[in-house]
Amino acid sequence: HNQSQTSRNKIISFEHAYHGDTFGAMSIAGKNAFNQAFSELFFEVIQIPAPSNENYQSSIQAMQDALKNEDVAAFIFEPLVQGSGGMIMHPASHLDELIQLAQEHQVICIADEVMTGFGRTGNIFASNALQNKPDIMCLSKGITGGFMPLGLTVASDKIYSVFHDDDKMKTFFHGHSYTANPLACAASIASFEILTSADCSERIENICGSHERFILENKHNKNMSNLRSCGTILAFELETEEGSTYFHSLRDRIYNHTMSQDVLLRPLGNTIYTMPPYCVGQKELNKIYDVMLSCTHLK
Repeated sequence: HNQSQTSRNKIISFEHAYHGDTFGAMSIAGKNAFNQAFSELFFEVIQIPAPSNENYQSSIQAMQDALKNEDVAAFIFEPLVQGSGGMIMHPASHLDELIQLAQEHQVICIADEVMTGFGRTGNIFASNALQNKPDIMCLSKGITGGFMPLGLTVASDKIYSVFHDDDKMKTFFHGHSYTANPLACAASIASFEILTSADCSERIENICGSHERFILENKHNKNMSNLRSCGTILAFELETEEGSTYFHSLRDRIYNHTMSQDVLLRPLGNTIYTMPPYCVGQKELNKIYDVMLSCTHLK
């Protein structure tokens, strides 16, 4: 709008995406049972496959096709891991290619790091693994260590400079009631100091290594499929004839079983995953692994 580019009115997002529950966020999300009731009110979005190893070529082709008409304003993505979509993972190198294509067409690239930020993928931000950096980053959750609600939008100079003008009509007027809440900001500063300490970095490395060892030890387990990890995130599917779905009949049985074993997991259908807090010890991790493995007998 500030640059009079009125023809750029489309957004590209990934299939199975999740970015929140407002109407704009639901519009760019994967279309599913959770947002179906509101679908008539969504704006038009171009959805492409996430660039997993299996979908890499189709993802690149879909991006190239979407950019042909020069009417795309932004490309939004969950870098490296799509959380609510089922802990779907894709390599940084594949995402880099999509970002490069988008930026070559002057498309704004937005990294939703609400889930992946603050050490969750091994780096402070998942975008740190990328050669081509996003223009905007969305941050929350881990920003305060989960202690206080806070969200942050970080923009590059390229974005900021378009609003920095003597013309008041170029101002970005949108704000929220609790913008820059002092208590939440103080919690964020304190949390970040802990996150960047040598002790926390070592703990994150230990969790990453422990997850990798778990995968090696269980890669031949016929009751488990697609064992995968990205930083401190570990996930796999229970192998069943029903296939993988968020509404898999095993979901409640898995949840109740893990709770009865004093481990709180939140299965996505038959997808079992853990994202442990960084203060977790090896004894506690082993308990989590044992309970996850015990779920393979629930079929």
